[in-house]
Formats: sequence, structure tokens, C-alpha cells
Amino acid sequence: MVWIAGGSFANADEAKTSTTASVTEATAEQIERATQATEIKPNDWAYRTLQALGSKYSCSNTPTGDKTLSREEFATSLNSCVQSIEQLVARRKPRRIKKRRTAPPAVVTPPPVTPEVAPPDPVPVVPPAPVEPEVSQQDLDQLKQLVQSFSTELQAVDGRIQALDAKVAKLKDQSFSTTTKLVGEAIFAVTGLAGGPATATRNTIFSDRVRLNFRSSFTGKDLLLVRLQSRNSNSFAGTPSGTNMTRLGFEGSEENATFIHRLQYQLPLAASTKVFIEAVGSEFNDNYFNFNPEHQAAGTGAVTRFGRFNPIYRLSNEGAGIGVDHKFSPNLGLVVSYAVPRVPQAGVNPAPETANNPGTGIFNGSNVIFSQLTVKPSEDVSLGLAYARTYTTNGSVISGNTGSAFANNPFSGAPTSANHYSVLGSVNLSKDVIFSAWGGVTQANRETAAGGRAEMWNYAGTLAFKDFGSKGSTLGFVVGMQPRIGLNTAVATRVDRDSSLHFETFYKYKVSDNLFITPGLLLLTNPEHNSNIPTEYLGTIRTTFVF
Repeated sequence: MVWIAGGSFANADEAKTSTTASVTEATAEQIERATQATEIKPNDWAYRTLQALGSKYSCSNTPTGDKTLSREEFATSLNSCVQSIEQLVARRKPRRIKKRRTAPPAVVTPPPVTPEVAPPDPVPVVPPAPVEPEVSQQDLDQLKQLVQSFSTELQAVDGRIQALDAKVAKLKDQSFSTTTKLVGEAIFAVTGLAGGPATATRNTIFSDRVRLNFRSSFTGKDLLLVRLQSRNSNSFAGTPSGTNMTRLGFEGSEENATFIHRLQYQLPLAASTKVFIEAVGSEFNDNYFNFNPEHQAAGTGAVTRFGRFNPIYRLSNEGAGIGVDHKFSPNLGLVVSYAVPRVPQAGVNPAPETANNPGTGIFNGSNVIFSQLTVKPSEDVSLGLAYARTYTTNGSVISGNTGSAFANNPFSGAPTSANHYSVLGSVNLSKDVIFSAWGGVTQANRETAAGGRAEMWNYAGTLAFKDFGSKGSTLGFVVGMQPRIGLNTAVATRVDRDSSLHFETFYKYKVSDNLFITPGLLLLTNPEHNSNIPTEYLGTIRTTFVF
């Protein structure tokens, strides 16, 4: 408590009477008016008294100007002044002076005559420390009258302070770490399929994905990211639809087993240069700008895998890697990255090829070199050129698990190298409307004695209407063609004879800062770029919790 019931202050009886001017003594009528007033005005006795005390004793939070205060606001200012004066009284508590014994006078003998010595240099004069004012008894009486007039409000202020102190203490006891922040996301989705081949399974499924991101910083500028993940979203690329082209954006299943999905460390080399080091979970789309800002997030963006961003960003395939992002200026940036993708192997539940495999290591197995140049001619326009050089020991993951089966593995599992080229752009048509587009070509070579080459194309245009319908909600569209192989000199039968079109729409509805509900629909013509397969329809309702 900052004041004592009954109006007596600690150490008040020890305060000395000051000769300095004090506040005019209040009348009984003024005190009664202050006790009953609902508002305290600048001309009121209580207002002027607190202002004078605050000015005299340097109280913080003293009312200034001519603003009328509520009783609660006035009590808050009064509480601060009471604390300041109590501390001042405590510091000026008089000390007892011990009596010294008086020694008998000593016999004084004249000192011997010594030669004259030059006087020492004068000692510099140190200015005295400022003297705190003494608290007069009259001022204490005035303060006591104010406290009595606002006793109810002061008790409420003191209760709020105690409750706040208790909450702060609880937060300190329960805090996870002074350097680590937990960011979580949970996705629940109901998904169904219609159309497609006669053999397609058309059941409605309920699936989930949960991520816990532990973000730690040791210098305030670096970041250590550890992500735990579990999910059970089985792929629609198998028996149900017969194609990768209907994959969901958050798809994947480990039967809800929890594992380290991503382990990354970011650190700045300079003000304009950042380095990414990843032991697992390398994702180019997360590290670098991918020109599709409103569609990119698996939990709140497009509902399909292809609709989120250009397949070139998926070539790292959640493996290990290192990358550098350098900004030459706010309008020009360059990215260079090297990754060892997680390449699936043949057989029953085989372990994927990874960077920690002693048989291949980080240089003698599958690998990706990725670079991107980004130019911003204006605040609303972003343009980019992306290039990747890949080598995979079995020719898979060449199209980022989007597009047709032939486009993902053109040479039937043979070792494959490829050059990937992409042109990308994003334009803010207005404050709330964003148009993005990309086009890409992949030129692959079979790395065997027989040789052979293949060529794959993909493109898309996306449109996003931010704050559509309500603040924080987004209406999105995607139109494009997933990776399609049009040339194959090695395996003539692995060529897509027709073309498929991808039509997607979604509406992300913001329920709160922590909850989003997104219905989405995909219409896919000529699945697998095959006109013999009927159009497929994929619908989902995705619910995302962010915490």
C-alpha cells in the first residue's frame, strides 16, 4: 500500500516543518465538495492542491493544463504523488548523533621553526549536490485531506496495481524462455473428390496438420528455427484421383507421428546480407520472395499444391541446404542457394536419399543449385528471374511433385540432370488487389550412356482481393497449366499428348486473429494432360488455428 488507512503517513511524525511556502489550507466545504464530486476540474481545490504538491516535490504523473479528470484518473495521479512524498520523508529521517567524550586539554609546546614551504595548489571546488526539499507538516496535512477525500478510488488503484504485479509474477514463472518464442499452427480439413477416371475413389476425408515452431534468437538479429510437425493428410495423387495435379497445399502423411520437420539457422553477414543454414526442411519458398504473397501459405493461402507458387521453389524438397540473400539496394536483390533434396527411393518404405547419407554425402548424390534475381521498378511492381540446376539419382522430384507423372520423372527412374528457368512477376493493381504470374521451362537430360533429353513447361496467373467481404479476409483465384512434358527423345511414350488447365478459387474468411476458415474448389480439365480422363473436381473446407 502507498498510503495507510486513517490518513497517517509513515515517518510523518519525523518530518520537519519547512519555511517554504505550502498549499493554502482547505476549508471543510472544499473537502466535502472534493469527496462528492464526480469530476475534478482545474479550478477545484483538490486539483490545485495536487498540482502545487506535485510541482514542489517533483511528483510524476501530476495533472497539467486544464483537462478535467475523472475521480479514477485523479486518484492515479494522487497515488503517484503519495509514493514520491513518502519516499522523500523516509530518506530525510533524522539520524541520532552519538556524544563524543571530551578529552582534557593537552599541554601545547611550540613547534620547531621550519623553513617556509610554498602553499599547495588550491583544491577545485565541487558544486554541492542538490538538496531535496523538506516536507512540511502543513503539506502532509493537505495530502492527508486529499487521501481521505479519494480513499475509495485509491483503494481501487492499489488493487489494480497488486493484481498487475501478480500477473507479471505469474508470467515470469510460466515463461518458456527469455530467448525462444513458440508459434503454432493447426489445420483441420474436410476434402472430397468428384469426377475423374472410373477407378477414382470418391470418399470424403477429414485430415490434419500441426506445426510447432520454436523461434530462438541469441543476438536479436539471428534466428534459430526448430519446427515439430505431425500430419495425416493422405495424398490424392494415388488411387483416388490418379494424379499429382490434385494435391492439397498442406498434404503429406506420417500418420500423425511427430518429427523435426525443419531445423534452420539464419544470421546476418551484413546489414543487407542474410545467410540461411538448414540441416533439414529446406524450402526455397519460405526463405526467399516467391512473387505470390497472398497464395503462398499452406494454412491461409491457395488450397492446392500448384496454386501456392512456382514449382521451381519446391526443388529443395525439404532437404538440407545453405543460401545467401543479398540486397544490393531496396530495389535489387540476388539469391544463391545450394541444397541436397530428400529424394524418395524405390522399394517398400525406403529411407529417402538425404545429406547425412555416407554413401552420397552432400556433393555426390542428388543436389540443387538455385539462384534468383529480383527487381522492383516501383513500390507496386516486382519482377524476377529464377534459375536452378538439379541432379537427381533417380530422376524424380524434377517438377516439384506437381504436374503429370511423366513431367515428374521423364526417364523412368534414370539419373537426370536439368536446367530450370522461370520468369516471375507480381503487381499491386490497387491497395487491395494483387496480380501475380509465372512461366517456367525445364530442360532435362538423361545421365546414362544412351542419353536423351526432355522438356517440360508450366505457367499460372493468380489474383487476390484482400479485405474482401471483411477485414483480413481474402478472395483468391488461380488459372494455369501444371508441368507438362512436350518433348522426350529418350522415352517416346512418356510424353503428354494433351493439355490440362487448372482453375482454382478459395475464400479465406478471418474469424479472428487466431482462426481462419477457407473453402476452396479446384476444377482440373484433362487430368494428367490426358483428354481421355474426365474433368476432376476437388473441394475442401480448411480450418486453420494460429497461436
